[in-house]
Amino acid sequence: MSFLKRKLKQLLINRQYKLYEKRVLSQNLTYDEWIAQQEKNVKVDKYKLEEKGNFLTNDLETDVNDGDKVENERNNSKNVILCNPFQAFDLNDIDGNAISLLSIYEGEISNIALSLICRQFSDHKNTILIYGDEDIKENDVREEPWFKPDWSPDRFLSSFYFGGIVAVRKDALRDAYAVCREKGILNNNSYGNLEKTYFLLFELLKMHHAFEKRHEKSQMPVCHIPQVLFHSKKNGYDQIKGHNLPDVAMSEMKKAENQLISIIIPSKDNVDVLFNCLDSLIERTAANHRYEIILIDNGSKEENQDRIRNKIEELGLKTANSKAGFQKIRYLYEVMEFNFSRMCNLGAEAAEGRILLFLNDDMEIIASNWLDLMAEKAVLPYAGAVGAKLLYPESDKIQHAGITNLRVGPAHKLQFLSDEKVHYFGMNRGVHNMLAVTGACLMVKREVFWEAGGFCEDLAVAFNDVDLCYTIYEKGYYNIVRNDVVLYHHESLSRGKDGESEKKQLRLLKEKDVLYERHQDIYGKDPFYHPYLTTDMLESEYSPCYRYQVTLDMSWSFVEKDSGSLKNAREDQCLVVGMECAMDIYKWQYGVSPEKGKVKVRPEDMGYYFQGYSFVIGSDNACYKKKLLLKNQENGQVWLIPVEDRYRQDIKINLKDQVHVDLTGFAGKMRKREIPAGVYQFGMLALDTCSRQKLVNWSNWVIQIDDSAEG
Repeated sequence: MSFLKRKLKQLLINRQYKLYEKRVLSQNLTYDEWIAQQEKNVKVDKYKLEEKGNFLTNDLETDVNDGDKVENERNNSKNVILCNPFQAFDLNDIDGNAISLLSIYEGEISNIALSLICRQFSDHKNTILIYGDEDIKENDVREEPWFKPDWSPDRFLSSFYFGGIVAVRKDALRDAYAVCREKGILNNNSYGNLEKTYFLLFELLKMHHAFEKRHEKSQMPVCHIPQVLFHSKKNGYDQIKGHNLPDVAMSEMKKAENQLISIIIPSKDNVDVLFNCLDSLIERTAANHRYEIILIDNGSKEENQDRIRNKIEELGLKTANSKAGFQKIRYLYEVMEFNFSRMCNLGAEAAEGRILLFLNDDMEIIASNWLDLMAEKAVLPYAGAVGAKLLYPESDKIQHAGITNLRVGPAHKLQFLSDEKVHYFGMNRGVHNMLAVTGACLMVKREVFWEAGGFCEDLAVAFNDVDLCYTIYEKGYYNIVRNDVVLYHHESLSRGKDGESEKKQLRLLKEKDVLYERHQDIYGKDPFYHPYLTTDMLESEYSPCYRYQVTLDMSWSFVEKDSGSLKNAREDQCLVVGMECAMDIYKWQYGVSPEKGKVKVRPEDMGYYFQGYSFVIGSDNACYKKKLLLKNQENGQVWLIPVEDRYRQDIKINLKDQVHVDLTGFAGKMRKREIPAGVYQFGMLALDTCSRQKLVNWSNWVIQIDDSAEG
């Protein structure tokens, strides 16, 4: 009998393996397959390329649609010139409407490139320069896409991220070429072709005001076309990262004067950590800029106040070290409820410096030149908030390298990853423009800070730094993260981690609501994060979204009230439950609740969307069927929600020692008013389809379910 049972179980397991492998295959697209699907939706004109020496013309095929006739006639007046910019560079013989396509390194122009480039130049007279994305193509198979940000002035000053081809208007290129020739740059044999190209484009961009506050998109001189325009033979970033861009060009942007910097540090009853911050700041900083320190205390105990005042007196003796830049330290004490925004604003009101630096009390300074490097960027006319790369103490683990605006909320990409490795085409190297930087170390000109209204005091704990950066961006400035400035961040020593309790989690969700109510137009958008990168999950790496895509066209889940399904289920920590998103579908789509949104509610928006991952440690995950659980925090009633599997390569990579963890992701949606209003805790029920085993475990995530018609 036991032999028959074992045989039957093996048959069940084999059947599950086949079903599992079929589901994995249907979801695990290659990049080559996925990008082909995406490019089918790109509208392009048809071109027949005819090579004439260094020239490629865009003579049109005769079988174009009549509807495209006007646009094609307009494009037909152009010549597209493919050239190495320093071979036979006589621009005088080029047609007045010509576009120069600069070839930076070996590769192949994509089938859609010339059409998109010509259309952009024709439709937007202010566009002077165009760049796009690229990938590697070998044996007609495409892989390793490099999806780039929109125009990023500071990244350009840090690296030649335009890549394999750059399209420019001939007239603008000729003017920039004349300037470079006049400066003697192009005859300087110490520079290679890439460096000379960089100089040439730097002059061109400078002439056309690209290093100024951001214009309306239609007025921008630089256009990033978010499509693959170039196929290289090898990694494009590897071909440019070894080049040191000439200091001559960047020195023109370095106009930082010796200004007073006001360093504002909020702190309460965190004396030892604060003192570590102050000691590292004063002892390790050697700045050309002068700086003052302002401590904001919202109610430390008397004994800690005494310790702080004694410390200030001790540090005051070090102001004689003028070379280090330290001028004075002030202590502002005011008893109030914790409100990070209010404390920072009080410090800014008291500041005497033209540059403000907001610094957490749990920061530790590592390098001596950090303050000057941050100020070098902060004083630029287009600069908004400037941040640094933060590492976890005494480690190479990244805590912060800029904040990305995902659909699931602001995210610290690269968090917890090793800084020893170069991540996604140098995102943890050099200098980058990001939509936001953390308030743990944030520098900004005083006038820009107050133009943005300071920190929003309705955001007392979370997202106040993100809100400030979003507002600064909306004012036309570029926010910047310097990965060449590194500090240690003793994160969360001061107030614990968000999400530790139901109260903190609900507070965090409410503050996130306030954030997107104030910034509806940029919800789910980020000009420095490509739309072909994953926007719907919290993962550390920059991951092209062919690996994981969220769609809401799934069926509504059939929600059932538990009437014994959990009976005999073993509560076990080996069942991992990770929630990433649990929210009103309208809010997931638009960032705000229906009553505050700008878009009319549709029937398909009337529900809740759930997303996360789950797996069983030490077991064969192909054999488990899972149901999401919602437990009412008031009466303990549990509801069961079927969910769909989702392929998760990121989790598979991290769980090399586990079995069948390709489909650890899950997603589901529930109609409004399926369950009573209340606060619900999430959990997971895992049913072993090859035995009678049932496992259950609970997450610390909760959701507030509303009983109103519109949620």
